[in-house]
Amino acid sequence: MLLSELPAEIIYLIATHLPTVSGLAYLARTCRRLHRVITSEDWRILRAFVETRFNSIPTPGFWKDAAQALTSRSRALDRHAVIGRVMVRPAQPVPVGGSIQATRGDNPTHGYRPAIDSYEVWNGSSWHDRHEVLAWGAAHELILQVRRTGSRQTHRSFVFNDLEHISSHDDIRGLHLLRPEHRAKKSDQEHLIIGRMRGGLLHLGINPETQSYEYTQKFQTFGRPIERTEMGDGPEPILAAHLNNGTIAFYSTTTDETEVEAFAQLQLDTGSSARNSSSSFISPNRFAAGTGRSEDAITIFTISRERISVDRSIGSDLFVPSPLNGHNKRPIVTAIAPLDCQTTRASVGSVFLAAWGDGIVRLHDIRSDKPCEQRYMDMADLNPVYCIHPFSHDRFVLGAGGDAVVKIFDLRRPLTYDYLNARPRLLSKGMSTEKPAETVQPTHPSKELSLFLSFNDISSRNSRNRSRFPRRYRGPIYTMSSPSLLSPTVYTGVAGGIVRLDFASTDDLTGSEQSWYRDRIDLQMNQKTKVEGSGTSSVLDLSGYERPSVGNTTTCSKLRNQQPLEAIDNASLFNERETGWDRRWRPLDEPGAWRRRD
Repeated sequence: MLLSELPAEIIYLIATHLPTVSGLAYLARTCRRLHRVITSEDWRILRAFVETRFNSIPTPGFWKDAAQALTSRSRALDRHAVIGRVMVRPAQPVPVGGSIQATRGDNPTHGYRPAIDSYEVWNGSSWHDRHEVLAWGAAHELILQVRRTGSRQTHRSFVFNDLEHISSHDDIRGLHLLRPEHRAKKSDQEHLIIGRMRGGLLHLGINPETQSYEYTQKFQTFGRPIERTEMGDGPEPILAAHLNNGTIAFYSTTTDETEVEAFAQLQLDTGSSARNSSSSFISPNRFAAGTGRSEDAITIFTISRERISVDRSIGSDLFVPSPLNGHNKRPIVTAIAPLDCQTTRASVGSVFLAAWGDGIVRLHDIRSDKPCEQRYMDMADLNPVYCIHPFSHDRFVLGAGGDAVVKIFDLRRPLTYDYLNARPRLLSKGMSTEKPAETVQPTHPSKELSLFLSFNDISSRNSRNRSRFPRRYRGPIYTMSSPSLLSPTVYTGVAGGIVRLDFASTDDLTGSEQSWYRDRIDLQMNQKTKVEGSGTSSVLDLSGYERPSVGNTTTCSKLRNQQPLEAIDNASLFNERETGWDRRWRPLDEPGAWRRRD
């Protein structure tokens, strides 16, 4: 029996074993019947592909578009294809709260530390009916951006401030957007929880249509200053507030009370400041916290209304000395993040990443007897890690505490799926007559990359001692957020503003389906918008370096630089085919007599 004569059920079973989307596309090109079977019900067969290859990433039921988004993002990550843009306070946002021109009582010498949160949902009958919300704390102000695509296309920016007299003590230190599945959320409002340094912790509802707001709840902090806040996932997330006396207070976010008291508290170490340790929810009711002690440097708690119990403690005494700081065994933990979509369902809430004071990020599994399962480090950078952001289903991104460094790490050990062969644009209409795109086969493995988010410093624009020549930003990366596990975007918080990173290949953004990819990341490539304009600058020309292998302290890091989009030429295309790097990265110079070859 011929392949084309097999029943549709058997063809579906065969198709689920194909490793790439391009394999499905080639199979559909075989004959008309196979094309009809595979493309039936709007490419329903791609559901099996998405659930097999990206089984931990929740996606809407638009399987063709979801497969295209996931494979194109993975391909961009393999190519180090990244678009950087600076986001600033919108020039003419819609005011909410009435106190836009507040009187400032101090003159801060540094830019604010932004708190960021974002989410996206699909609320229509097609992939393009998407609702994306981004919020960040710009000192004392709350910036809210709501973008809808598809049939109800809108893009609006709001600024909220209800204070008349302000200082640095009114800065927003914690910000969390409540998702649509949250039980206490009203459908016509965007609900947020904001915590100010002075001690105010409030549940706020903003109606974008009427430009009005209301305070729904107040969380009792008894006037203690807030260092930061954390919030778990799920329909009934728990809120955690780090107070300046070392106390972590836990609150319910679904109670009907207007004055919410903490149902539990942790006192980790009253002798040290809360900013010297880190913590994070690694599941809806499991909380990992740094203690500052060597014997139990990280302690994992189970949080409930009835009690707080200790699940596991991880000490720093058993760690192998770091090749960066061989004798440094400081028990300080600077960042913690769970690995949810990168692990199986059975391990959710058990596996997490932690950045330690010796410069190493370690992967921990609380079910294991080992102190850590894997180590990740950048041999060329000694800055501490301020934030960890799991991204995609096989990567995570780090924000360094200096030099504006963002580091991208690959979790795959070894590489099990070749995303360079996943060609999403072969799914376009009329593909039966489209010539297959050439697969990029790099001649050598692509090195992992660290980026410099170097640009004209945002904070210097608001300084009274404004320089004639704006300085380049070399500060820390404080926090990161992505709208969903499906998103190609990472919002990074720097001193005084936000830098948006979008992982998208240049050939996708300029190819036959460029409108699909550009709309996904809200990019107008033909329009040069000034930084002071609508809230987003023109595309940055980023730089970075290839990280040397772990333990290699002699190899020089190869510096990389991006070129403007209009500067791409045939040499750039040839370099992309030969090396696998996106065409925006300039080709490396040939080694000379004076240049090292390693």
